[in-house]
Amino acid sequence: MILSKSRWLGLSGVFITASMVMAGCASGGSSGGGSASNSGGSGSGGTFTVTAGVLHAFTGQNAFFGLNAQNACKAAAHEINVAGGIMGHPLSCADFDTKGDPADAVPVTNRMLVSASHLVMVVGPDGSDIPSVLPLLEQAKVPEINTVGDPRYDSQTSPYFWRLTPSDSTQAPALAYYAYTRGFTKVVEVFTSDLSAQTTTGPFQSTYARLGGTVVKKLTIAPDQASYQTEVSQALAAHPQALVGEMDARTAATFLSELRQQHGGLIPFVVTQRAIQPDWAPAVQPAVGTASLSADVPAIAPALSAQGAGYDAFQQAMTSVKANPFQAKNPFVAAIYDGVLALALAMDQSKSIDPSMFVKDIPKVTAAGGGATVVTTYAQAVAALKAGKTIQYVGASGPMVFDQHNTANRPYAVWSFSPSSTAWVMGQTLPANAGQQ
Repeated sequence: MILSKSRWLGLSGVFITASMVMAGCASGGSSGGGSASNSGGSGSGGTFTVTAGVLHAFTGQNAFFGLNAQNACKAAAHEINVAGGIMGHPLSCADFDTKGDPADAVPVTNRMLVSASHLVMVVGPDGSDIPSVLPLLEQAKVPEINTVGDPRYDSQTSPYFWRLTPSDSTQAPALAYYAYTRGFTKVVEVFTSDLSAQTTTGPFQSTYARLGGTVVKKLTIAPDQASYQTEVSQALAAHPQALVGEMDARTAATFLSELRQQHGGLIPFVVTQRAIQPDWAPAVQPAVGTASLSADVPAIAPALSAQGAGYDAFQQAMTSVKANPFQAKNPFVAAIYDGVLALALAMDQSKSIDPSMFVKDIPKVTAAGGGATVVTTYAQAVAALKAGKTIQYVGASGPMVFDQHNTANRPYAVWSFSPSSTAWVMGQTLPANAGQQ
């Protein structure tokens, strides 16, 4: 969306007003809102609740982002609070709906910065919202954890930006690697025109060509159209061995249904991690049939450990907050849960809830090696820190080791839809750096 100059001026006025209110909150000490840095260190004002702002779309077609982040945050807060809180401070998760619109995201971010009491972290946003709100969060010096794939953040340097899952610049090579090693040497590429899909196309094409594959047709389709008969005909006319790409749930249901009708069945569709989000299978399954979805649509998404004490604690916490059971099998939900715990442990490490003090300790509590004690739950980690040990937190999503640009890279896996559980199930884990030079 391109905003008019007058609209931007209006939004700027909102931010100026919010900044003035924040200044008032800061002068009021711990009794007011704003970030935790405005209320001093860990002991300022005694014991009080600190807040994680869940800044996501809770309405619209991307509402699953908010629901995933909301329950991941609540589960992490449950584990933290059962263990006594962050240095005695309970953690609460407060929701702020961006509606998935950059214009709406700006005023709601300003409202969060003003109204959230003792704000110590922000969970989200993702997608098209993030470019408009990052400058506000960085100016407010509030750490932000996300699962955004946009490669523009591959070399970012802000100490307040923390990406919990890999970039699209590494997902695309994994997508190409799997397609080529599966024997698909001629494919049609089909991506929707939205930004979250388009960030994958370039890296996919270059990697696939380098591996020896040929993209026989490139299709960019507008999302959520009533029909894609023309585009389906063009794809089939190129005689591909498979399709590779990304579509939202509604688009995929329409496109694949018409593909099935024209072709007399599906051809393999190697899809990105978008498919394992909770809205995708319920839309696509009725359109193509359970057997076709299971056999013909592999998804390439980050691997999930799905075992061990850290994953068990995650499942128990998700059950405690009455989350959808399928969310406990989603690698993005697990990563957000781990991210909240990592930031809480950074506060314990630094003995401060002031973001400017604890952000430097986020990688310290997740880094491997150096004689670090591996810990898998919040209570175990706090006990180790109190004993003077260096820790490496390895939680539900596995090791979360941040690079110099604050991205936690991890391997990808092949996910398939299970007819028996009606959920995506992780299969083969791809080699580390699959498809990358």
